Amino acid sequence: MSTAPLFLAAALAACSAGVPSGSGGAPAALPFEVVLDEGSSGLHERRREVVRDEAAWARLFAQIHEGVAPRKARPPVDFSRDMLVAVATGTRPSGGFDIQVQGVTRRGGSLEVTVLETCPAPGARVSLGLTQPVEVVRVPRVERDPMFQEARTASCR
Repeated sequence: MSTAPLFLAAALAACSAGVPSGSGGAPAALPFEVVLDEGSSGLHERRREVVRDEAAWARLFAQIHEGVAPRKARPPVDFSRDMLVAVATGTRPSGGFDIQVQGVTRRGGSLEVTVLETCPAPGARVSLGLTQPVEVVRVPRVERDPMFQEARTASCR
């Protein structure tokens, strides 16, 4: 009788019972939820920000909605287990620009956030007003600041 099936079963059991994904082992993709996605905001400068408490969330939300009336209600966040990551392009000359969190990965005790910035294609029809795209996502709380991996569409070059 071959020992290969026994070895395979033991290896699979060890993988599932061993080191949790992302805690020193293989990178683990984390779930994230978009809390806010706006094409125009009060964030006139490029921004990558982590929010870990209610006071910082209130300040950021007010900055994003500066000059907007009536102001939307601020989405609730349980900062004991979650944190927010905000990404913003800063002011852009027209519509057609966007920014998105594409993925969140835990690598050991750190967090990696992949961000994609989109620009309009040459000759694309876009609104002529200034825009300030921003996206805020909720992720499981970690104490280290994330590393941001930046990507841009070909039309941004």
